[in-house]
Amino acid sequence: MLVSNNIYNHLSAQLVPQKRNTAHKSSELKAVYSNMAKLNKKSPLFLVSLSEQKQEHIIDIKESALTLKDVADSFSDPESTVYSQKTLYSSDEASITGAFRRQPKDELPASLSIEVDSLATEQVNVGEYVRSDDRSLPVGSHRFAIDTSEGLSQFNLSVSFEDTNLSIQNRIADSINSRELGINASVLREGANSALMLQSTETGAPASSTGLHFSLKDENGGQGLTQIYGLSDVAVMPQDSQFKINGEPHSSTSNHISINQIVELDFHRATGKPVEIGFVPDTRYAKEQLESFMDAYNNLVGLAEKEGHVGIGSRSLLRDISGIVEKHRKTLEHAGITVDDTGRLSMADSENTNLFKEENLSELFKADSEFRKDIAQATDRLTLDPMAYINKLIVTYPNKEDKAAGATYTQSLYSGLMYNNYA
Repeated sequence: MLVSNNIYNHLSAQLVPQKRNTAHKSSELKAVYSNMAKLNKKSPLFLVSLSEQKQEHIIDIKESALTLKDVADSFSDPESTVYSQKTLYSSDEASITGAFRRQPKDELPASLSIEVDSLATEQVNVGEYVRSDDRSLPVGSHRFAIDTSEGLSQFNLSVSFEDTNLSIQNRIADSINSRELGINASVLREGANSALMLQSTETGAPASSTGLHFSLKDENGGQGLTQIYGLSDVAVMPQDSQFKINGEPHSSTSNHISINQIVELDFHRATGKPVEIGFVPDTRYAKEQLESFMDAYNNLVGLAEKEGHVGIGSRSLLRDISGIVEKHRKTLEHAGITVDDTGRLSMADSENTNLFKEENLSELFKADSEFRKDIAQATDRLTLDPMAYINKLIVTYPNKEDKAAGATYTQSLYSGLMYNNYA
């Protein structure tokens, strides 16, 4: 018998093996070994010419079968992430949006009622509007200070005859921003006039005696810069957000809150009425998994169409896999999976509403369903002996009288289709 060892290491550039997270118990590996031994004992020995096309063909068969098996297993497990993944729903996304910090288990109710009475605000100081091309400050040195929770920061500013209010205001803004005091300074323009605006980067009422995040004052010899430009004029007082969760009042220094370190919510405006925040199954992952399942099945159909004439001792791939969908066509179509004229699977519509409601997926793939059993039987056969689906020449028939088990891998080297670091 001639069997090329190249099959064990053959992987073309187009057939890079997928990384799988499947872990096998020792009992499962023992069962695979036993099944291979039984198969080899009952199988004849073949002479196989392993061309590039045949090697790619059998690798494709096994890879697609493994994907079918993995996805079907994930759908059949009620504890799988396919069903446990959740997403957050807001009945008014213009007012409240959110996301999960981590996927919840049983820590949250089905929904929450959130009513935002007022948003958290930052401190905003808007100065006096002065003519941009005039100069309101006397020539010379000006000193002022800004008091924040980090302490007192002092500033020096020199004013010359060439300066204008606009150039002075821009220099003040640049100087404050460069210190990184938690204050954003900018210049407002209204026609020929301009003013300085100072905003705290933090929202909410601070724990200070003044209730402010910052305050300004002229230093000795400052010549009244803060007063002339009105930098201490508070336009918006900082305050906490006020909201209710299921009718219970709460407050926060921010418009971004966390609930039980699981849910994070962002408030965008006052709601005026309760907004429902729901936690519903996230169908995106389930859709991705189902698409992988259908792609793997459709790939098998394509491989079956390429297999050509099936010789003696070879199984028909098309017959083995198409029989499953034909048998369960009505069940699949009821769940939202259509079977076209070529035997390929597709989703009935882009939203797959019926498919992901009323636990149709779990019903379709549950361990004791006939569809799941037929898929498991087919994938076991395909992964155990993908060589059964290529033409080969029988050399000797099995010895029916021989009771010896024989060596699993020497009696039929290719039956398990074992690869280095693969399968």
